[in-house]
Amino acid sequence: MIPAEQLTLFMLVLTRVSAFIAFFPLFSKRQLPNLVKVGMAASLAIFWTLEVNTSVDTSEIGDLASLMGMLMIFKEMMIGTILSMALGLFFWPSKIAGAYVGQELGLSLASISDPGSQDSSTLVTRLFDTFLILMFFSLNLHHFIILVIHESFQHFLTSANLFELPTEYMAQCMNVVNDYGLLIAAPLMILFMMVTLVLAFLNKAAPSLNLFTVGMSLRAGLGVFCLFLFCPIVFAAMQTYLFRVQDDIEELLRMM
Repeated sequence: MIPAEQLTLFMLVLTRVSAFIAFFPLFSKRQLPNLVKVGMAASLAIFWTLEVNTSVDTSEIGDLASLMGMLMIFKEMMIGTILSMALGLFFWPSKIAGAYVGQELGLSLASISDPGSQDSSTLVTRLFDTFLILMFFSLNLHHFIILVIHESFQHFLTSANLFELPTEYMAQCMNVVNDYGLLIAAPLMILFMMVTLVLAFLNKAAPSLNLFTVGMSLRAGLGVFCLFLFCPIVFAAMQTYLFRVQDDIEELLRMM
């Protein structure tokens, strides 16, 4: 028979892991069946319960039906959500870069619905997001995520205080991620700006030239060509900023 303390510990670990899987960008997509999410959360919770049980005094954990137990469940849920938000910073620079490039190419009006999140996004955003996910696994950054969750159980289970979280640095990290996205798309943005200036001078020299009919076609065609030409540079920048985001996440976790 399973002792009540270990069952309580398992429920706390399951709460944190379930909240993380529910909000992490890779696992929150609709293509992943809910049964797979539940099985993944349960299997990981069983693994980490055995690990945490060796370093935590289970006698200190009370009944989950009490008020203190409810607060502990809420705390574990919030910690799992915060970890998913922090580790989800890996995937935001490519989305931001793709949104800017797609807008400059004039593809924002032809946005498509993402079946995974039901959000509208441009084709360039989907392309950048796909390549970032492939790069994420090729660089073994999923091992870093597993290690972060594992280390979180060594510090957060009984002593974490949600009121002492570095919220200011978290907001700073989210702001820096926006800068990373702009820097990834910087070469393409500079070329698009030069194309816009050339078209503006042509419109000045030949007022009869319709900028919207001729200029938009030239802008889209040259933009697609530049996007194909600068793909190695853009993807190399994605790899560089993945490691920078990893450093920011490590610094954020140290403050916790």
